[in-house]
Amino acid sequence: MRFSGFAAFAGAALLVTTAFAQDVVKIGQIEAQTGPNSVNGWMSSQGVPMAVDEINKAGGFQVAGKKYKLELISLDTRGDPKEATVQIKRLIERDKVKFVFGPFLSNVFATILPYAEQFNGKFLLMGGATRAHEYLGKPGYEFVVRTWSWDTGPQGFGELMTDYVKKLGTKKIAMLMQNDQGGQVVASIYEDLFKKAGIETKLEFFEPGTKDFSAALAKLAAWKPDLLFPGYNDSVMYDIMRQSTEGNYFRRFMVARGSMGPCLKNKAEIDDCIVYVPKYFEEAEKTNDKVKKFVAAYKAFYKRDFPYDQAPICSQSCYDHVYMLVAAMQKAGTVDDVTAIRKALLSITYEGLWKISFDEKGEQIFDFDVVHMKRNGEIKVTTIDPPRK
Repeated sequence: MRFSGFAAFAGAALLVTTAFAQDVVKIGQIEAQTGPNSVNGWMSSQGVPMAVDEINKAGGFQVAGKKYKLELISLDTRGDPKEATVQIKRLIERDKVKFVFGPFLSNVFATILPYAEQFNGKFLLMGGATRAHEYLGKPGYEFVVRTWSWDTGPQGFGELMTDYVKKLGTKKIAMLMQNDQGGQVVASIYEDLFKKAGIETKLEFFEPGTKDFSAALAKLAAWKPDLLFPGYNDSVMYDIMRQSTEGNYFRRFMVARGSMGPCLKNKAEIDDCIVYVPKYFEEAEKTNDKVKKFVAAYKAFYKRDFPYDQAPICSQSCYDHVYMLVAAMQKAGTVDDVTAIRKALLSITYEGLWKISFDEKGEQIFDFDVVHMKRNGEIKVTTIDPPRK
């Protein structure tokens, strides 16, 4: 069953908490809207208020013959797991929220998980955290729905992107990852993916806070790989790419977790930069009416330019999912029965800014772009729609 929806946007508010005469469905959000890790939650926190405002301005929605509007309680974790624990407790116990968007950060997810477990079957936690993947489909964790795509498998963006670079004749990839939980997970995933594809790898880790990457870059460059796969966070990739080109260590890169930002900033010195992005908005805005309306609406809603460099990182774990949740409530015929709504959610293919569906465990499947940038910014975009059952 397929659903689609796009109405007019209006107004501007980061926290949308409004009382209505008609019945209200509360939804919560816990993301890093500020702080050093806000790049991994900021765009999600931008999209949800837009969707809520749009739905409410259109008159709300109807479920089983009854009209509802949405009330959003959006909380800024600042990337602090302890703060997020207080916030999830407030949302569930005080505000009686049954649908929570977020978190995107794995350390936040891992910290709130023990508390959230006791409410299994009573609410849904819909976020993009990598750590959420290991709990999907396991008894006792039916509340976890992952609003992001996993790297591996026939529908995984990492595996499909590996196929792309393999077809370019890639035989050796150097990996430079941050030595923390996130970096270790990404390294493990992609070492296996590259091995499966017949691509050799060499891995180096750097400690959090590192500013000088020259020693690691020189060591990896001596191996003469075809590509460098750096980091997983834009804040470090800016420095890695700059130092790679300045020292003439690397001029060809693969980015599977990040944005186009570091490539574009160094475009005069890079020969190839192959980047996974959920959507390359700069091109999609010109060819897709829904994207064009979304970008224009964003500018009107927040009264500022659209953040093209940050938008792809977390966008699809926000805006479309509000619509998708409403569609699931309508299909289930209830706004209260979380089990029925989850079942309906996992059965929907929603065609909004993305074509989104879920597998049987609650892992998202969606179409995405591989952006291949040559020196001086020449760009080729390949859109990939994974196979779906």
